[in-house]
Amino acid sequence: MSVMDGRRQSLVVTRFLTVGVAVLVAALALTVATDAGAARAARQPTFKEREAITLALPAWLRGYPVGCVWLGMSVSNNGRYAIVAPGFLNATHRPCVKYASNGYWILKRSSTWKVIFNGSVEPPCSLGVPRDLAKCSH
Repeated sequence: MSVMDGRRQSLVVTRFLTVGVAVLVAALALTVATDAGAARAARQPTFKEREAITLALPAWLRGYPVGCVWLGMSVSNNGRYAIVAPGFLNATHRPCVKYASNGYWILKRSSTWKVIFNGSVEPPCSLGVPRDLAKCSH
């Protein structure tokens, strides 16, 4: 085996492991966010709510290719809070592999939707997120 073959094989293994870890982390984040949104009777957003929530998300996220990410959304029963967890489709294939990540957003509606939390752990209780949408940490 030549030095180039060894380097090429090393790059392939490294890329495979990186993609595998990214997919696992994204799946875990989606599971946590989905559990937080679905198991506590939060509802799916209306079309108008989904549109407004999507517009409140960062522009770089809205720019992801449609075939690479799905935005899972739930709205609290009082309609004032929403949780958005990206689900990464085709995360092991180009060009989608570069978009895979973890985390989720919590938004609050006053006159418009605003992001109040972005992370991959439970939000602080001080944000006042309803329990039908997410647990909080003290």
